[in-house]
Amino acid sequence: MYTGPRDEEPDERDAELLRYERERRERARRRDAVSWRIIAWVMAGALALLAYDSGGAALDAHRAGRPWLYPATVSAACVLCLLGLAVRALRRR
Repeated sequence: MYTGPRDEEPDERDAELLRYERERRERARRRDAVSWRIIAWVMAGALALLAYDSGGAALDAHRAGRPWLYPATVSAACVLCLLGLAVRALRRR
């Protein structure tokens, strides 16, 4: 199967198919960008909720004299992930 340059000039049908393919790729790129934005916002909300809840659990455990290192570590990890998301969002702009 030969895939080199064509001997004949592209006709209108070929140009139309190429234009359609470019438009389809552009629509898919925009749709994917919107999807990733939605995913990032949902992820940020979930991380913020988990950080808040784990931080509160760590404080309650510390006040009650129970082990508190695990919830504090989870809270700190969530905050670091949120900061990473924020840095990535600022770099993309």
